[in-house]
Amino acid sequence: MVELSSSRGGIVVDIEDTSRKAQGLGRGTCYVRKSVAERLGRIQSSLERPFRLKIIDTFRPVSAQKEIWNQFFSQIKKDNPGIGDGKAGLETDRWVTNPYRITIPPHSTGGTLDLTIVDAKGNELDMGSPVNSMSRKSITMARLSGEQRMNRDMLIGAMSAEGFANYKGEWWHWSYGDWGWASAYGIKTARYGAASQK
Repeated sequence: MVELSSSRGGIVVDIEDTSRKAQGLGRGTCYVRKSVAERLGRIQSSLERPFRLKIIDTFRPVSAQKEIWNQFFSQIKKDNPGIGDGKAGLETDRWVTNPYRITIPPHSTGGTLDLTIVDAKGNELDMGSPVNSMSRKSITMARLSGEQRMNRDMLIGAMSAEGFANYKGEWWHWSYGDWGWASAYGIKTARYGAASQK
């Protein structure tokens, strides 16, 4: 694992608060596998100026994964009065890997990240839905406007060229070396298990 910061080649690191606080991270810092950091550097170099990668989340320990899952579960219960816990749990599992069922959630490997692309002023490009949006437009190949599709295709092309695999339900979610990546590429074994930022 290596530290990835906003000082690395123009990449913007802005880790979402729950994950950042659970790890005691300062602003503009996160941890990823060394091979992931190298690939992100090459992707950043390949993007036309003034575009830059913006990292929203990377490694998170299982404790942070549980906290995020619980937050989504609570929000789904709040947004759907009368929904049972079982159904709310299944709906939560559509958006967040369930750390109570999966031994090593993808984000706990150091090989999975959530990201987007920003312009020269740091504004996120219009991808059709915000990162972490629980919307049909979050599906990677959702029907979008021309500009949204062009922006999303720029991200897809850049990430795919460096061997990352996308979780098709979330355009922003990409991995290298975890079980989702292995499955997407037909590889029998994941390269990465659980990681630690130390």
